[in-house]
Amino acid sequence: MTDQRTYLEAKRTVDDRALNRRVLERFAEGLDARSSPVRIVEIGAGIGTMIARLAAWDRLPTEVTYRAVDRDAESVRYARERVPEWFEDAGYAVERLEDDPGGTTLVARSDGRRLEVTLEVADGFEIEDRADAVIASAVLDIVDLERALPAIEGLLEPGGLLYAPITFDGGTTFAPRDPLDDRIERHYHHHMDAVRSAGGSRVGRELLWRLPDAGWSVLEAGGSDWIARPRGEKEGYSGDERLFLESLLETIDGALADFESAERESGVGDLESAERRRWLERRRNDLEREELVFVAHNLDLLARRPG
Repeated sequence: MTDQRTYLEAKRTVDDRALNRRVLERFAEGLDARSSPVRIVEIGAGIGTMIARLAAWDRLPTEVTYRAVDRDAESVRYARERVPEWFEDAGYAVERLEDDPGGTTLVARSDGRRLEVTLEVADGFEIEDRADAVIASAVLDIVDLERALPAIEGLLEPGGLLYAPITFDGGTTFAPRDPLDDRIERHYHHHMDAVRSAGGSRVGRELLWRLPDAGWSVLEAGGSDWIARPRGEKEGYSGDERLFLESLLETIDGALADFESAERESGVGDLESAERRRWLERRRNDLEREELVFVAHNLDLLARRPG
């Protein structure tokens, strides 16, 4: 079983390729227009890959305070180790100001830029703060929007920005094709919509109408599909993307197993356990032979808070 930390680091390069550059550039422009220091809160920050990416890609203003929170203590502990290393790899000098069980504060400097970053264990929808921008990467499709959106609005200053990249939007595709693929996808998405406690399979497009209905302005939106594939006959998968795919197959199998216990009530139970196991074995063999291709459809959104 792939642990959360390994999965999050393995998908870093998948996210790098997926992020919609047009939406990202509009977000960076919006940050530059805010008064310094720009205050950013990231909800569900995981192991800190987003702040490291924004710093390395030069997409942050010259002075930033960045509060990265996640409920998973192990991910935050790992972020405390890796984020300083990633900053240094990007040419920043890093100073550790505070380091205790509740959180770590770092200051990273490079060419006149100053980033003060706090990494802490917390539920991003329960914290109190005032921010110019909130980042929720690969988060809003797994939480209750009725709870999440008011909490984010409460964190933001009037006119503040919500950047929500990698929001799942209803497409899970594998190649080479298998006769069971369509049923696997349908059941997997149904699990997101009806069995899982929160989130859904089409949250990306849902935000395009839900946010305006709540008074937000959607400033930019665009596709950000995950694509993981072997690069060539002799190269295999990029970085640790094999681990990303292994974890993904485990997640799908777990969701389908959960679904089986509820399928009689759902009315769409047309997938047998033996079929699920055969499909999973075939996909693991595809991965072992470095033939497996995976595509998931996501959306990146940038929105402005009312007021």
